[in-house]
Amino acid sequence: MNLFLVRHSIAEKPSPSKSDSNRGLTQEGKNIILSVSKFIKTIEPNLQLILSSPYLRAYQTAEIILQTFDNKIKLLKENNLAAGCTSGTLIEILNSYEEENILIVGHQPDISNHISNFTSNGNINLVFSPGTFAKIKFESRISYNKGMLEILIPSEVLNK
Repeated sequence: MNLFLVRHSIAEKPSPSKSDSNRGLTQEGKNIILSVSKFIKTIEPNLQLILSSPYLRAYQTAEIILQTFDNKIKLLKENNLAAGCTSGTLIEILNSYEEENILIVGHQPDISNHISNFTSNGNINLVFSPGTFAKIKFESRISYNKGMLEILIPSEVLNK
């Protein structure tokens, strides 16, 4: 299985008038994730499923990725991917699907924690800026310390 992890792109600043879960992407954030999603398509044109946090900024990120793939793949909002998602929860979610190429859109520090837990003994400390993506390959089902980190590209690299 190939697991792609994407941190939502740049979002509106926190505001007392808007809940954290309702902060949307900025125009810069939309532009960044469009570049990132085009690059993802070159790496994995056969993406099958996108699972997104229910937070607005994550779902908007997922929608832009979906549009890059001409809306030919499934996009599902997964409430358990909200900020604070544990790697154990993510393993349960992902192992319930049959697809081989799954992309999740989530939050920090969750994404860094998942990468650390899936590819090591949990001792990796990663900086994962908005729009950054990674690919982890698993020989079979997803589990702790069984994945190989094949790609980690900060969004800044693709948006120079």
